[in-house]
Amino acid sequence: MEIKVEGSRRNRKFVEAILPSMVTQLKLDRCQKALLIRLYDECESNEGMTLDLSAVTGAYLVVIKPKRKLKEIALTLAHEMVHVKQMAKGTLKTTKNGVQIWAGKRFSKNTAYLSRPWEIEAFSKQELILRRAIEE
Repeated sequence: MEIKVEGSRRNRKFVEAILPSMVTQLKLDRCQKALLIRLYDECESNEGMTLDLSAVTGAYLVVIKPKRKLKEIALTLAHEMVHVKQMAKGTLKTTKNGVQIWAGKRFSKNTAYLSRPWEIEAFSKQELILRRAIEE
């Protein structure tokens, strides 16, 4: 997996240090698609978001709002990397009109955030992924 990280030097170096462990933990090492991580304030979400742009650009895009505390960046990164894994496996897909499909089942935009199965999985794994990445 080809990876590029954009953002302030401090945040970029931090993400570059912990990201290899996350990629390995999630078994994304052999993924043929690229990963672009942007640490920018122009994120639509409160914390971060992941987009599958692979059909157009051959890459996944993770955008994370930079914060003062590195742990918050790292936890958001771990969460978003779970979404990258879900997309890479084909478990999570998004249609052109924003409908999300999880394991073949369609979910509307109106589905409560914390009721979405892909979010439940990401929240359940983010802390462990982060702890392992920091320990390595």
